[in-house]
Amino acid sequence: MSAPAQDRSTASTFAKGMAILAAFDGSRPSLTLADLARATGQDRATARRGALTLMQLGYLCQDGRDFRLTPKVLMLAGGFLQANRFGRDVQPVLNHYAAELGHEITLATRDEHQVLLLAQSAVQNGPVSFGFTLGSRLPLLHTGLGRMLLACEADAGPLVQAAPLPQHTAESLQYRAAILAAVATIRDQGFAATDGEFEPGIVGYALPVSRPGAAPVVVGASRPRDAATDHGRDDMLRCLRLCAADLRQSGALDSISAA
Repeated sequence: MSAPAQDRSTASTFAKGMAILAAFDGSRPSLTLADLARATGQDRATARRGALTLMQLGYLCQDGRDFRLTPKVLMLAGGFLQANRFGRDVQPVLNHYAAELGHEITLATRDEHQVLLLAQSAVQNGPVSFGFTLGSRLPLLHTGLGRMLLACEADAGPLVQAAPLPQHTAESLQYRAAILAAVATIRDQGFAATDGEFEPGIVGYALPVSRPGAAPVVVGASRPRDAATDHGRDDMLRCLRLCAADLRQSGALDSISAA
């Protein structure tokens, strides 16, 4: 993560502190001062001041050389979720259609060059999930959610060119032109499907929830490849379409899409 650009209308010190928080991306439970400086592009002295300030505010704690997030960071997400009625209007819809489908359903948007998970259903006796939760970030280029988000953009080219292009599996597309072509196909057919490009043997599907021209929000689900028959695909897409329609009708995502 590069250091925040200077702008007279913003507070650079605050931006640097937020960069410290963002450095905790879920890949590791703790980070050293050197890790924080490297992730944020800040010098060690600046990163140390930011970390100590966040400790004083209760958002970080320290164990020897390691810094960790505290549960207080959930207050930041909690305000967003409550204000947008996720518990009342979004979560029940996801849970209803996930129970019908027998697979978890995920709601997501884009955060720069990553997919940001906004909500996920809870399914009793469903297949084992991959451990992704609210706030998790996924690759933009190799997931069904990411490809659908790209297809919602008027011009996905700059995003495809700038996003990281790791090879998660042997099936991960490694040519940006091929990914752009796949995005164009998704835009035409109205849904995304990726086969084993992020998780081996897993097929992911996604559909748009946001209206054309709004900030993209999508809904998706995945299943093992051996269960992804044409009939199974049609059932999953039908369920996701109904879920997306109910979410739009609830109006709970209007403020997110308008962002």
